[in-house]
Amino acid sequence: MTDARYERSRAAVHDAVCSVLVADGVSGLTVDRLAEASGVSRSTIYRNWPDMAALACEVFEDLMHRQPVDVSGDPAVALHEYLSDYARRLNDPVYAAVLVALIEGSARDGAFADVHQRVFAQSSSRASDVVRSARAAGLIDRERDAQQCVEDMVAPFLYRRLVTRQLITSAQVRRLAGELLERWA
Repeated sequence: MTDARYERSRAAVHDAVCSVLVADGVSGLTVDRLAEASGVSRSTIYRNWPDMAALACEVFEDLMHRQPVDVSGDPAVALHEYLSDYARRLNDPVYAAVLVALIEGSARDGAFADVHQRVFAQSSSRASDVVRSARAAGLIDRERDAQQCVEDMVAPFLYRRLVTRQLITSAQVRRLAGELLERWA
């Protein structure tokens, strides 16, 4: 397959994965359903993505738009930028649906569990980068557990978006950033 054809197929399949996960969750993620939704042949899907968990991970990683957090400057600014980006992603209904599907799949399927573990490896997360930077700048008490700091950052927005199904506002981003810096000092 030429690069242009592959890229068109890849885009169509990725869009189909998002549509299927939003509509039906992991249980709807089948090659037949993806072929129907994308217009890409089953054989092309099997050839390029023989593992549905790996395909879902690929789509999720694209949705994450993982750009490094600039932690070389003010850690308080880096915290706010991270939280703003995190809120933006969680407010995206497709991102939220794919996240839920990845979590759901990891509870039932070893391949999804491996993908989940890799995607959310805390030691290499952008949130961990922010915590390390804030700790180095003296904004976080050295005795405070770094993993707990990461949980402090992500849990409130996960709860708000996935449990209460409310959008996260910029005022909430500012408030959480301020509360975290106070709590961590």
